[in-house]
Amino acid sequence: MNPDFARAIVLKVAFKPEPLRRAQAALLYVAMTGQSFTADCLPGEIVAGDTKLPGLAVGTLARIGLIQSLGFTRSPSLTRHGSWVQRWRLADGKDSTAKTWLKRNGFDATVPAERQLDLLAAPTPFPRN
Repeated sequence: MNPDFARAIVLKVAFKPEPLRRAQAALLYVAMTGQSFTADCLPGEIVAGDTKLPGLAVGTLARIGLIQSLGFTRSPSLTRHGSWVQRWRLADGKDSTAKTWLKRNGFDATVPAERQLDLLAAPTPFPRN
């Protein structure tokens, strides 16, 4: 693991754990529907201007094996100008593990209504900053 990435995780978890947990939960909700996603799918309301949070959320979920990479795609975010980002999905056989993670971190383990997930997964035209 990259030492800078490890340091960022430790600082987020030690001093501001709630934003990271919310971002991870939002990504797991999307993943549990069977949709693929990128870190860019997190709306500004969840990341609250923290440009490192989406990458940390995806990186930590990947590191614990809940999500797996599908390769690279162009970013749907207008602020990323079509840069290459990884596309993710729930790892094979990890549905019950994802539900357990949600429950243990204080979230409802049922997938929210489809319309709410559509809003989460849609690219946002608004910058995160």
